Amino acid sequence: MKAVTVVPLVKDSLVLRDMPKPSPKRGQVLLSPIEVGVCGTDKDIIEGKYGAPPPGEEYLILGHEAVAEVVELGDGVDNVGVGDIVVPTVRRPTTCTLPVTELDYCPRGTYAEHGIWYLHGFAAEFAVTDSQYLVRVPKEAIDVAVLTEPLSIVEKGIDLAIRLGKARFESWSPRRVLIMGAGPIGMLALMVMRLRGFTDVTVTATRPYDSLKAKLVKEIGATYVNTNVDQISGEFDIVIEATGSTNAAYEALRHLGADGVAVLLGIYLDSKNVNIGPLLDDWRKNKLIIGATNASIRAFEMGVSDLVKAKFEFGGWVRKLITKEVTLDEYEYAYNWGHEDIKSVIQIRSL
Repeated sequence: MKAVTVVPLVKDSLVLRDMPKPSPKRGQVLLSPIEVGVCGTDKDIIEGKYGAPPPGEEYLILGHEAVAEVVELGDGVDNVGVGDIVVPTVRRPTTCTLPVTELDYCPRGTYAEHGIWYLHGFAAEFAVTDSQYLVRVPKEAIDVAVLTEPLSIVEKGIDLAIRLGKARFESWSPRRVLIMGAGPIGMLALMVMRLRGFTDVTVTATRPYDSLKAKLVKEIGATYVNTNVDQISGEFDIVIEATGSTNAAYEALRHLGADGVAVLLGIYLDSKNVNIGPLLDDWRKNKLIIGATNASIRAFEMGVSDLVKAKFEFGGWVRKLITKEVTLDEYEYAYNWGHEDIKSVIQIRSL
């Protein structure tokens, strides 16, 4: 079978390779991936920054964002059936003993992750995974279900922000929302906040006011600010940082108002030094900072549910977030995207 592979920790080793077709063991299913999303994590692995192949193997199949069809059941599988369309979660415990619903809190070194650490990913014609980590996709969301994995991180971060914000004092009533970044995480955060009933939402990025990103922000009732031209004004009750930039995270915290909650959704590898002195007084203003870079199966389920709601509420808006779609043979193009792109996807097969 064809598969998109790398040699982990070897820069620019990305190759479409013939790999053995896997067979499901007890408790597993064989998947036929339909679409696989590409993100910054994949780019980091391609650049040799991190990643690990399955034990005893040289190559790692990429792809941790996927929607797939179940085509074969291993022994003992009774929670899904052949023909079901599913989204697989990413993390699998190795020595972690937390329940399935809390695997996102496993300590480093106690788990494997599809397409990242010690488990092959889904950018292949076939893949295997444990059936208990699958989320069924209703037919009305199949065309956007590839967005579920990045959306799950957004769901977790926003859910924590609202629950923990109110846990401090029940009368907390956030209104103004700032989202830093208009990539896939930022756009999905916008979608979720609008579905949650927030009407005063500002999204910032560096694209022109006539760009696709600006138009999509305004299309569902939010305000867009091009920070190359204009400054962010005022303070916000909830600030969501979705760029992965240390400087942007620092800027986001500066705009967090008293009693506010900041949600950091990036992986900050740029190693820039920032002066946190001005932020140290924030604790006296009852500010809360939380982070999320992975999610539990519950957040995946929330994501699928919100994709269905968003298609009903916003029509074709969600699908517009997929700005680049290539075939498996054209895989290299998926890993090179520009400032105008939002989400790149490899179409492994058609439905």
